[in-house]
Amino acid sequence: MFQELEFITENNVNQSNIGFLSGMVKNDCISHAYLFAGNNVNQLYRLALSFAVAINCKDGGCGKCSICSNTLKGLHPNILVIEPEGNILRAEEIVYLQRFIGMTASGPGRKICIIKESELMNTESGNRLLKTLEDPPDPESVFILLTEDIQAMLPTIVSRCLVYKWNFEFEEVHENKKKFRVLEKYIDDGVKEMMIDKKLKGSLLDLSLRIREILKKMESRIKVGLGKEIDTIRQSGYSPEDIDRYIKVLKSRHKRQLSKFNKLGISRVFDIISAWLEDIISVNMGASREELNFERNYNFIKNRLKDLNIIDILKTIETIEENRMHLGYSLNIEVALDNIFLQVKSLGY
Repeated sequence: MFQELEFITENNVNQSNIGFLSGMVKNDCISHAYLFAGNNVNQLYRLALSFAVAINCKDGGCGKCSICSNTLKGLHPNILVIEPEGNILRAEEIVYLQRFIGMTASGPGRKICIIKESELMNTESGNRLLKTLEDPPDPESVFILLTEDIQAMLPTIVSRCLVYKWNFEFEEVHENKKKFRVLEKYIDDGVKEMMIDKKLKGSLLDLSLRIREILKKMESRIKVGLGKEIDTIRQSGYSPEDIDRYIKVLKSRHKRQLSKFNKLGISRVFDIISAWLEDIISVNMGASREELNFERNYNFIKNRLKDLNIIDILKTIETIEENRMHLGYSLNIEVALDNIFLQVKSLGY
């Protein structure tokens, strides 16, 4: 059922989750409530639909029958998907869910309710859902809650669910693609310069600082969005208690977004430098222009970097990967970039 979801196949935690869920389907031992937590609600939704397919398809998710095709579109009559209006998952949505659960299923299979961004429930909607989870009118019904922030959810709701945490790669935001291309060109030019100019000194440090400046400008879009959302909530007319809770959820989400973006941005920098070094090795081993990561650099490498020590280049790539492994922990980005650029520059001596 999950085999075609390419975004989860290489992570050990995800693979373990797949094994448990697949076993439940195979043994017809389906729980009434699941909580999928991860850093991308859209990927969580795809997971939930895939799990729903496996539960209701008589072949465990063949991908060909009407149950599979309609469920994966979120259109099957036994599937209900609810999500917040704006920044709030209102009690009215939970009331609608309760009515859906109380109705007779449309044909064979279980009724499955998928709740997107479940951390955005207010107190009333949370209490309503809790009662439904404790005593569902249809014992064959299944609830799949999705959240990017499990810490913001009511502990009593979490305790009623089987919790599965997932890890996804952070998707590139569409409006930042052009800026990432600018970042790539800037690094590309910087690497060329440091590989051939022995007199570069402070400019290496300047390159690290400029990269961080570019990334910080790209972060500003996320910060502006947070301010607008907070202003909207403060003017909503909801109770002070709910407003405080929503703002807390938004700030938590904003912090996660910045963390994911920073990881993505620095990882992209590492990718560009590693690709450069891989191209140097490839050219020196006789590769053609078409085989390079950056075809435009073929002549530059062939004419000016043909005598570099391949062992030293491989050691530099190892250093980059070691730093990548520590992203999100105690890694100081500026220090890491400085050390990597100094090591790259030393290759050109």
